[in-house]
Amino acid sequence: MRYDVQLANFEGQNIQVDVSFISGPKLLVNGEPAQKGQKRGEFALQSNDGRQLTAAWKPQLLGFDVPQLVVDGKTLNLIEPLKWYQWGWGSLPLLLVFAGGFIGAIFGIIAFSLNAKIFRMDNIPGFLQYILVGAISFLAVIAYFVAALLLQTAING
Repeated sequence: MRYDVQLANFEGQNIQVDVSFISGPKLLVNGEPAQKGQKRGEFALQSNDGRQLTAAWKPQLLGFDVPQLVVDGKTLNLIEPLKWYQWGWGSLPLLLVFAGGFIGAIFGIIAFSLNAKIFRMDNIPGFLQYILVGAISFLAVIAYFVAALLLQTAING
């Protein structure tokens, strides 16, 4: 997903954050990756008045959520954080990480990331979001058991 970033003294520049679960967040300036900063994990941004500003990521919820962007010491929320009860309901598939080993972790993390995306969709009514998240969590458990059964059958011959 892409999020627009509004910064003072950057009018006319298209600054966006591209967030991907697989490759991590990318900071884009006018469609191109931002210049690397002096330190690891930093970016250099050129404002309209010629100043060079430093930007860096601030991870949210162990890296599972959209990170915050820290520009010149000021922290920016790219999107509104999820509420605690959304995290609680949406993170139920993560129990597979502890109960299901590697296979459970795969299904649990995928389901959790889908659940977080559903809670961020504005075009789906709130009650329907909770129903969809519950269905995805349930399907993740079913998929885990099917995959585990198939793997056990393949191993035992």
